[in-house]
Amino acid sequence: MAKMILITIVMLIMMLAPLFLSWIYFLKSDGVILQISQDKSRDQRYFAHSFSDMIESALHSVKGNTIKLSHEEKFLDMEDIRQAYRPEVDKLTLVLNEDFESASDLRFFHKEIYAAKNAAFYTPNLTIRAAYSRHNMYLGNKIRVIRWVDGEETLAVYDDCDLGMSATAGRILSIGKNVTFRRLYAPIIHFGQYPGAFTDPMKGRDPLVFKLPVYSDKKNIKHVTHEHLTEYGTATYSVVTGSKTMIVEDAILQGDIHADRNVRICSGAGVLGNIFAENNILLEKGSFVVGNVFAQGNIEIEDDVMVGLEGRSVSVICRNKLFIGENVTIYGYVSSETKGFCCPIYDADEPRYSDTYRFIKYNAEPLDVSFKDLKEYEDTDDMAYRMNPNVVSVAFPEGAASIRRSMFCGCGSLKQIFMAKSIAKIDDYAFYDCHCLLDPVDLGKTALESVGVSAFENCKNVTALHLPHTLKRIGAAAFAGMEALTELSIEVVGEELLLEDHSFRGCKGLEKVFLPDRVRSVGVSSFRDCSSLKELSVSKELKNEPGIAELPELLPDISVVYR
Repeated sequence: MAKMILITIVMLIMMLAPLFLSWIYFLKSDGVILQISQDKSRDQRYFAHSFSDMIESALHSVKGNTIKLSHEEKFLDMEDIRQAYRPEVDKLTLVLNEDFESASDLRFFHKEIYAAKNAAFYTPNLTIRAAYSRHNMYLGNKIRVIRWVDGEETLAVYDDCDLGMSATAGRILSIGKNVTFRRLYAPIIHFGQYPGAFTDPMKGRDPLVFKLPVYSDKKNIKHVTHEHLTEYGTATYSVVTGSKTMIVEDAILQGDIHADRNVRICSGAGVLGNIFAENNILLEKGSFVVGNVFAQGNIEIEDDVMVGLEGRSVSVICRNKLFIGENVTIYGYVSSETKGFCCPIYDADEPRYSDTYRFIKYNAEPLDVSFKDLKEYEDTDDMAYRMNPNVVSVAFPEGAASIRRSMFCGCGSLKQIFMAKSIAKIDDYAFYDCHCLLDPVDLGKTALESVGVSAFENCKNVTALHLPHTLKRIGAAAFAGMEALTELSIEVVGEELLLEDHSFRGCKGLEKVFLPDRVRSVGVSSFRDCSSLKELSVSKELKNEPGIAELPELLPDISVVYR
């Protein structure tokens, strides 16, 4: 018996020893706060961008009806589609020289479709896996998408469509009636509307309201009623409550809402900040929200509602179901983890089909962004122009010290930047994916010290880059994907300069690069995929830097000159 007790005690000690040691360590340690990286920018059109980049980078390999992707793959062109004798297409479809139109007898595209011009799907009960158009696209009645669809410019969706995982557009997306979806993105999304008949979401709204400041001062109240309002009809605070809350008709809340239960914004009311609810959110007819809308439960958006502002991308996200009515406009991203419904129709006898299909006409005026003085620039919201497709130029006021994070990210029409000499810092993603940006990007005459992560990534048309003596840091992928870049000059005398990972990755036009002695580190893959690079001159002290040591393997034809 004593032996059994002893064995039991020994076993208990062995089992509890790790827990005891961990407890001692915990008492002695200071504890470490978990750091969450904020350096990644989610691309809402990822599927389209990755697919189109893959196809377009391989177009030079097209021979007959084959293209070399990961392997040689046969594809169909428009003539093949017209002559198809089977109802299903099991090959990749590439239409390069004319508009794509789905043949009337086809029922299923099992592989992706790439259209270099416009794309039109008008055959009812047609199923497509995924489709991309370099210009405009429309889906007629009763089209089913398995994965995703994207129009580089516009996408018009008509009635009774199922949009699969994702439907996106570079400029405008319109959704008809009785349409289901999971994720949507475009700078402008019109719900329950058709091309040629879009309503103006600002009609009947006072534009001065949207210039009012947003307040962070918090009040714990259930309802914002008329007795809580100023003489101007506004409540100048944010609402934080553990119960349900409501904003009464025609009231304006100049703040956010954080509620542990339901949120109801009554007809004609507005919220200038964000709304977060642990349960459901109801936006009644004619209401508006300028910020993001997030619900752990359902979101119901009635007719004539506006969320966001033109040029300011927001998110509408719910964990459960999302219902959206007619004449609704949302600027940005819409997602339901269960399913979204646009103008669901429960009466099968109600006529709803459009007689004719058309593309969306996009006639927005080009936007030249300038600031009358430094104060106006500093008071401008960080995301004021993010993903705005109308911005064609921007001029920064003298005295501005930085260009803020993501401020002009995804501005696909931006062509010119007029830098102020005072600019010392360009934050992460400031001009990410501004693929139309042209020379000059005149950084050489600025007081620039730091260029952030992916700040100019995918600016594909810039040919020359001159970096000043004041520059100390080039962030990860800061100038990656500048495919047309042929001239890179870094002033020889100046501060110590650090090149982080991937800093010039994918600059395919570079043939010769001189890194002055003030460059003290070169991160991994700094010059990966620089396929034309033949000569790199660098200090011998950098020979073992990751971005230098890997070059002979990455670029077998390169000559690295060590000084």
